[in-house]
Amino acid sequence: MEKIRDFIEEQFLIEFDDSFPEDSDLFKEGVMDSFGYVQLIRFLEQEFDIRFTEQEMTGDVLVSLVQIRETVARKVAERAAG
Repeated sequence: MEKIRDFIEEQFLIEFDDSFPEDSDLFKEGVMDSFGYVQLIRFLEQEFDIRFTEQEMTGDVLVSLVQIRETVARKVAERAAG
């Protein structure tokens, strides 16, 4: 899951720390726009061999690093179980 943090920090030129916690909303903070979001989704799908539904992509599920990690972990576990 560190790959996710590394990707976001490199792609969007930010660093998660005390002043920018991992639960920060990346859209509201101006870090990520819709183009960056598409890049992030593509990376996650390729890196973890998962697929996101339209509802997941448009429902404020993937707006912070914490939410992204939780969603990816759940989808990886579902794929392994199913």
